[in-house]
Amino acid sequence: MVSLDFLDDDNKAKIVALWKSMTESDKAHFINQVALALSIWGSDEKGKKVVVQVLKLMGNNGTNTLADFGLYVDRVLGAEGTAGLEDKIKRAALIIEGYRIKNALPSEPHHELF
Repeated sequence: MVSLDFLDDDNKAKIVALWKSMTESDKAHFINQVALALSIWGSDEKGKKVVVQVLKLMGNNGTNTLADFGLYVDRVLGAEGTAGLEDKIKRAALIIEGYRIKNALPSEPHHELF
């Protein structure tokens, strides 16, 4: 399980609110994408911190579903805590993109329109 301890309170609240509002199908897609990423990055603390970096990007970008996780994976390249994982991040992004295509998930993040 990925700990949200590395997230600030604002992003934690966003993630929890998104989770509560998601369909069971979207929750499953989020879990599957995170599992794919961790299988490549490693499920140690370093891998989990990269997941948290992706979640931060998602929260800051205003996505309205965690099922968009795979769309943000390659955006963490160069972010804090990702040094030495560049090839693994690129590989995870490619594999998750295949998962998203196979499951007919959108190629653009979902955003609320105000």
